[in-house]
Amino acid sequence: MPESQEDKEKKVNPRIFFWEFILFSSTLLLGIATAFRMSSIFRIQNISVSPIEPWKFILYFIIATLIVLFLAFVIKSSPAKGKIFKILFVFSVFWGGLLVLDIWLGDILGLFLIIVLIYFWFKKSNVLVHNLCMVFAIAGVGAIVGLRMQPEIMVILLGIFSIYDFIAVYKTKHMQKMAKEMIKHGAVLALIVPQEREGFSGKIKEVKAGGKFLVLGGGDIAFPLLLSVSLLGQGIIYALIVAVFSLIGLFLSFIIFIKQKERRPIPALPPIALFSILGFLFTKITIFW
Repeated sequence: MPESQEDKEKKVNPRIFFWEFILFSSTLLLGIATAFRMSSIFRIQNISVSPIEPWKFILYFIIATLIVLFLAFVIKSSPAKGKIFKILFVFSVFWGGLLVLDIWLGDILGLFLIIVLIYFWFKKSNVLVHNLCMVFAIAGVGAIVGLRMQPEIMVILLGIFSIYDFIAVYKTKHMQKMAKEMIKHGAVLALIVPQEREGFSGKIKEVKAGGKFLVLGGGDIAFPLLLSVSLLGQGIIYALIVAVFSLIGLFLSFIIFIKQKERRPIPALPPIALFSILGFLFTKITIFW
């Protein structure tokens, strides 16, 4: 019996992991490199970076989640909801992207380029430009916040947010609802991974998770990046070790996804967090070598 179009769309080409790997690793490397350069500048200019208290980090996360939930579940006006989602997206990209470009290119050129990127995001609204925005946003936020985190605290937070991710996907299922609403309005805070190279030219509003695209949440990349950056004080090699381990976790999450009997969203953070923590423990062992 020939396959229906729906069956074909549900099939996942294993090669999609290549694009997922490229996007994930590029974000991690850019974030680590930016944080390393940032810390060097802070050291030269004798600027001290105060650590973020864990309860404040969790509070900020809860507030941000509640805002998105409010938009997804309470506000019924689609135009108003779409505008607010886009404002949140642009704010995240402008702040995170400007941090990255400012560090590498300077104030004026960095500001010019991030404005150009956001302009193209509004005009093109395709997967490639969207992903570029997210890579800069996550790398910038991960760099500056990671420098203010303690590695041991980040390990605990990774465990906490992995449990949250599991509950949000399998129990309350509000994560899928939020993602669908964001995709509907073309402003999803996640990486959109196409199965084929041609998918990068597709429009964000045409994306259907689980079909020709995978949606990798921003937190699934940001949290291992935060742990990696928090280790820069011990040496960049330790940050890179955690990054490599997190990529193993990414691969495991992909295997879990494609091996499902019934295709449905999975929480990607738990396996990524698990291997990130294993990478952290590995750095502790290597200290004694």
